[in-house]
Amino acid sequence: MLLQRTLLGVNLIGWILAGLHAGDCRAAAEIPAFCWDSVGVRRSPWMFCTEKDTAKARERIRRQEYKQTVASLDEEADEGQKIQLTSMDVEWWQQAKDKNWSDIYPIIYQKTCLEPLGMARPAYYAAMRYLLGERSEDLDAAKRILLHLSDYSFEFEHYDVGMNYALWGHLVLNAYDLCSGHMSDAERTRLDAFFTRLGRAVMKNDSYWIEHNIGGGINNHLAWHKMMLGCLGVFYQHDELVDYALRGPRGLISLLDEGLVDDGLWCESSLTYHFTAIVPMVYLAEALRNAGHEEDLYTIVTPSGRRLRQAYDAMFGVLFPDGTIPPIGDAYGRKMKLGEEFTYWYACRAYNDPCYGWLQDRSERKRPELLFLGADLSRLQAPPVSSRVYAAHGYAFLRDRQDAGYWDSDGWCAFVTFDRSGVHCHQDKLSLMLFGGGRLLIADVEARATVPHAFSSQVQRELNRGGLSQNTVMIDYRDQSGIDQKLSLLEYRDEPEEKLVTVADEKGLLYEGVRQSRTVCVRQEYVLDVFQIVAGAQKDMAWIIHTSVEPASQWCSVELSPTKIEIPGAGSWLKDFRVGTADGDLRMGWSNEGEQFGMTMAAEPGTKVITCGYPLSDEPDCLTLPMVIVERHKESTIYAVVYQVSRDELPPIRIKQRDDKKGRLIYEVAGPWGRQCHPIKKLR
Repeated sequence: MLLQRTLLGVNLIGWILAGLHAGDCRAAAEIPAFCWDSVGVRRSPWMFCTEKDTAKARERIRRQEYKQTVASLDEEADEGQKIQLTSMDVEWWQQAKDKNWSDIYPIIYQKTCLEPLGMARPAYYAAMRYLLGERSEDLDAAKRILLHLSDYSFEFEHYDVGMNYALWGHLVLNAYDLCSGHMSDAERTRLDAFFTRLGRAVMKNDSYWIEHNIGGGINNHLAWHKMMLGCLGVFYQHDELVDYALRGPRGLISLLDEGLVDDGLWCESSLTYHFTAIVPMVYLAEALRNAGHEEDLYTIVTPSGRRLRQAYDAMFGVLFPDGTIPPIGDAYGRKMKLGEEFTYWYACRAYNDPCYGWLQDRSERKRPELLFLGADLSRLQAPPVSSRVYAAHGYAFLRDRQDAGYWDSDGWCAFVTFDRSGVHCHQDKLSLMLFGGGRLLIADVEARATVPHAFSSQVQRELNRGGLSQNTVMIDYRDQSGIDQKLSLLEYRDEPEEKLVTVADEKGLLYEGVRQSRTVCVRQEYVLDVFQIVAGAQKDMAWIIHTSVEPASQWCSVELSPTKIEIPGAGSWLKDFRVGTADGDLRMGWSNEGEQFGMTMAAEPGTKVITCGYPLSDEPDCLTLPMVIVERHKESTIYAVVYQVSRDELPPIRIKQRDDKKGRLIYEVAGPWGRQCHPIKKLR
């Protein structure tokens, strides 16, 4: 077994972790035996919403603009009356507990998250509808589910259990808050004992994460632990738990202080994980405000000047023009838009920012909680955006349009990464994603896992995190080495007619003895992409891109023949190989709904061109996306590519290279616009 046996006992008093900020050096709080009666007379509900929120929600139910929201509440709450409750039997744990934790992710996810969450949701929404309509069948449904869940043992041990418990535990706590005033003393005693066990189990797991520095010490799991403990503190009026959640070891204040980088991006190496850490903070912030607590997480400023609001503002700067979040790192095959993040409704109410209103105006408004929040969209303002480098994170965004003219446009956005290998990272350094013509043209890709726990799935482990799923260069078809530092930012220019960035691995960190650099230059007419590799010995150098169009729309300037190819490692996941040789310029194109996307690669005699299908899922007969591998066996080489997009036929272009003898390469790109020269720092 792993280190399960080192887990601390349920009291968890008396130890203090070294190396944290002075404000964080507090011992873990003791979880008492919770008692509903101990907090005295109070209004009900206490922390889910205020009396004013409830009055407004009851009025909004009758308004036409909330018709979809009411329908969503009815659908969720109706499930509470017909749900078949899952057994609380723990026999599965007797078979799993002696196995390595890495082997039991799926069963842990099922038994400590999915199954209880499937019961907690309808209980939560049934209780919510009872508050608004006082239908006895809703109260009965909520109580039936809550009392069934009250037998949950929380005896299970694994990395994930603390977060899993919090994911559904806070829904159960909110449901209890909504209907506890209508329960008998015996029923409340059962629920109080349940929350006591929940709190102790979450504290135990939280302490394990802190003691063993899992996830590098800053991780979204810790935010969920602290949210759950803090909400229990709010509900049962144990301020020491609120204090622990905010200021204890790896409390929410220190997570904000150390976990936000640049102007507010979460530090993990996946932008789709940004709100995984922020959402639980908002849940606690809401509970604190609704209960009238003296602490206000919405306005707290950390020692280094961080605020929760920064996490909401920062995400506008990393979006493509259609509002899509770049699928960097673990995204599990999903394409997410920022408008899907419901907690912007909470942030809008807290901060009254017209940019949040602008985002909400672009989103679907269905979540039942919106009845309590309201949807005041009277103040709308498109957020400002421009090209920029996120130096602390290791991201660069190049845009040919800015401010309001960027959004929903057909302009370019090139995203280049030189990030370190953080939590949820892929082997994607020096990769490129490209948006143009109103759609994402080139993206790092993932095959969707059909098993419930995608994080630990075979396809995520074997294919999705490796180099074959990224738009970068692989050396000898080996994945890049993990790195604990960012790569070098050699150059960044943001000029009216041209945006340029050069990032490099000058030390051979990704591949020993191999130096690489990537320069991307964005103009309104085209995007120039120059990838330099210096190996010092003959290597197979594979330049890779993935395009998000139908495979049948692809064309190539060289003849490609079906060929059986064996690519090492994850290559067995790829399908339908075709191979050809390009001695002159390589031209390829793809079409989608009348939009033409093309690339022209400068000539290099003997270049091997491979096209294949990248699987959309882990199913054997799934559809595929076009993938291109341009392979050269060299000591050094340069891949110089120009991308174009147009509603009309793509005009022919020419690329020429020369050396100015001053440490720069000059690329001349000629087309209908004339000739443009691009000086680029030469990799030596």
